[in-house]
Order: sequence, then structure tokens, then C-alpha cells
Amino acid sequence: MSGMARNAQKLEGFDRRSGNISPTHDHVVQFYERDAFLIETVATFVAGGLRAAQPVIVVATPPHREALVVRLAVLGVDAEVCVATGALTLLDAEQTLAKFMVDGAPDRVRFSDSVAVAVESAVGRSPTGHVRAYGEMVDCLWRAGNAPAAIALEGLWNELGTRYSFSLLCGYGMDNFRHQPDGGGFEAVCHAHSRTVPTEAYLALESDDSRMREVSVLQQRGRALENEMARRLAVERELREAVNARDEFINAAGHELRTPLTVLRLQLASMLSRPGDGDDPRTPARLSLMVSQIERLARMAERLVDVSQLGEQVILHRRPVDLAGLVQNGLAAQEKAAAAADCVVTVTGDAAVMGRWDPDRLEQVIEELLANAFKFGAGAPVEVAVQARAEHVELVIQDGGIGVAAGDRERIFDRGVRPASIEKFGGLGLGLWIVRRIVEAHGGTITADSNAGRGTTVVLRLPYDPAC
Repeated sequence: MSGMARNAQKLEGFDRRSGNISPTHDHVVQFYERDAFLIETVATFVAGGLRAAQPVIVVATPPHREALVVRLAVLGVDAEVCVATGALTLLDAEQTLAKFMVDGAPDRVRFSDSVAVAVESAVGRSPTGHVRAYGEMVDCLWRAGNAPAAIALEGLWNELGTRYSFSLLCGYGMDNFRHQPDGGGFEAVCHAHSRTVPTEAYLALESDDSRMREVSVLQQRGRALENEMARRLAVERELREAVNARDEFINAAGHELRTPLTVLRLQLASMLSRPGDGDDPRTPARLSLMVSQIERLARMAERLVDVSQLGEQVILHRRPVDLAGLVQNGLAAQEKAAAAADCVVTVTGDAAVMGRWDPDRLEQVIEELLANAFKFGAGAPVEVAVQARAEHVELVIQDGGIGVAAGDRERIFDRGVRPASIEKFGGLGLGLWIVRRIVEAHGGTITADSNAGRGTTVVLRLPYDPAC
């Protein structure tokens, strides 16, 4: 026996118990892929009810009603005669929906005044008090994108089943659930029915073994889809975070660039307003300020270039170099910044520590760390120590500034992180990330011990070979 025939046989007698008609409410959902299969299933269901003297109500779309009448004729049922005698009621799905839908949802009172009245009338004509009904209204709602209304309508049918004895068959096209997010709606449809019948693809399988294999394959696919969905959600999360980081960076870059550009624009405008006044005593100071702002822009441009170069791999040019000497060079470069911040600097430790490092990159690291100490520790002393250990060298920079909150301490070396207010302190959130990338490229580590309002101690450790 074919799968379609087996299903038809089951549906023809799905309300039978021990060969007798059982006056109970049975709510079955039939999923289908092809209209021909659905019409065959519904025709068998309807014909079975008519043979058992059970009035039948069909609520379907015009194409399905017409195809159903043709198929019933093949099964020996004259639909026109059955309609004339009241044994068969044919209703239009969309027209019936219009009678009880209010603001996109089924209204209980109007449903009772229309559908419930039709069911009650059919029950009154049934010798056994039991009727059959087939409906496509829920499928119409689902196809229109109104899944909540479809589920609500299923609930109204179930409530009706507590008052009248009928067997209800609902048809849902499987293409309603072709997307992954539809899984929740599919489960809701299944739970709204007392029995679920799979599509013809499953019913066509000839043996229990083949059906079990199909179930196993579907389970595997379901698990794989769940894992893939979880992976895609994780990627989506990462992309959102990347977009947020990009937006924050663009905002910070705009903020940083605006300040020196504004200064340059104002100073140039002032100087151009007096083109013949070459003896203005303010000119040297203005030119000096303009140079410093241009240097600031140049540093930002270099930092942006660093970001692109350090994204994948840091290229080092190692040679013997004195770390203590690099620290002295860094302090000299930051002398004006220290003075402007009113920071007194104390240097302790070894006078010379030789190692094979990239001097340009380490100078960049040292200047960045010192600049941060002066920026965030203004008015407080800064202590710098260089100490050679057995297997590594330590550079410790301690300030007495604003410190870092506990929640940000582990993140300050990440790209785009600015634990301090951008309006007050500025910054692109790239400096410490670049520092970490350079230190790790040397095989070293960098950590920060800090508390809000109590200063910060940065400890940099680099591999060290005394025999260098």
C-alpha cells in the first residue's frame, strides 16, 4: 500500500474507536508539499465522513474547493447532491475569515456567531451528533504573514471542541515554514493540534526502517541547523561589536582631529586678517602653537598607520640597545608634557640594561606610557624604574593619577578602549593597544595595577639575555 493510501485510510477513520464512531473532538493538522496530495487527503476525509452519515463542513479557497469536488466525484460522491441535502457545506475561506476578523485578530464573539453556528447546525443534522470539518483559514492567515492570528484561531477551534463533537482537519503548506526563524511557529502549530501528520515525503516511505532512518536524518539536520544558527548568531554578535567599535573610533577620531584643526584655523585666520603686520609680537607664539598642532596631527596619522600595520603581524628590527637609555630618550621627548602636567619624575634602577630589541618600537612604547602617566596623573609624581632580572628586564612606570576602575583594568590594552572621558582626556583608544602588540611581538608582557583615584602602575617585562 502506498504512503498516500495509508494516510487516506488513517484519515478516513481517524475518529473511529474499535470500529465505532466516537463523538469526541479530534483536531488534526496535515502538512503538505503539493496541492494534489492535500486534495487527495481531504477528499478521502470528506468521503469517509459522508459514508458514516456525518455532515461535513469544508472551508477552503476556491481552487481547492473546485479540485475537491472533482476528486470526490472520482470517489463516487456527488458533491452537488450532498450540498443540496445539507450533508456537505462548502464555504470560502477568505469570506468566512472576514466575518470574524477584527483588527487582524479573530474575535471570539463573531467567530461564535459565524463558524460555531455552522458547526451547531451540522451537529443538529447528524444522526450520531458528530460532524467533520476541514479548514484552510489558518493556512490563509499564515501565508498572509499573520501567524499569531492563525494560532489564536486554532485556539478558538479547540474551545469549540469542548461544546460540540467534531473531527477537524487543518491543512498547512510546508512552504510556510521554510525559514529557520519559522521553527517556533511550526512547534506552536503542532502543539495546537491533537495529532500531527507529516507531509507526503515522509508518508511515501514504505517501511518502518526507512521512516526511522528519515527521522534520524531529520534529527541530525535539526541539530546541525541549531549549531549553525548558534554560530551565525555569534558571528552576528561579533560583527555588531565591530561596527560599534568602528563607530566609537570614528567618533573619537573626529573629536581628536577637531581640536588641532580648530586651533590651526583660528590662528591662520587671525594672521591672515593682518597680512601687512609682520611686526606683531604674537606671531612667533602663534607659529609655535601651529607647529605643535601640526605635530599632533602627524602623530595621530602615524598612529592610524600603526593600526593598519599592527593588525596582523608586528615586524621588528632587532639590534643591541640599552633600555635605560631608551627611557632617558623618552623622558627627554616628554619633558614639555611633564612640565605642563606639573609631574616630578624620579628614575631609579640599573643605569644600563642591554638587550636585543627594536629600539624604534620600544621608544614608541616608552613615550606612550610616559605620555599617559603625565596626562592622567597631572599634579602627581611619576616614578620610573628599570631593573634587570635573571631572565627578563622590568620597566615600571607608576603615577598618582585618576587610576582605572576595576571593571576596565583588564580592558585598557584592548583596541578602542578609553576608560577615561573622551571629552576631558581625548584619545583614539589605540595607544595602549599598540603598546601591547609591540611588547608581545618582543615576547614580553605588560600589565596594569590600578584603582580608581589611586594611580596606576604599569609593569612591562621583556625577555633578557645578559650576554647580549
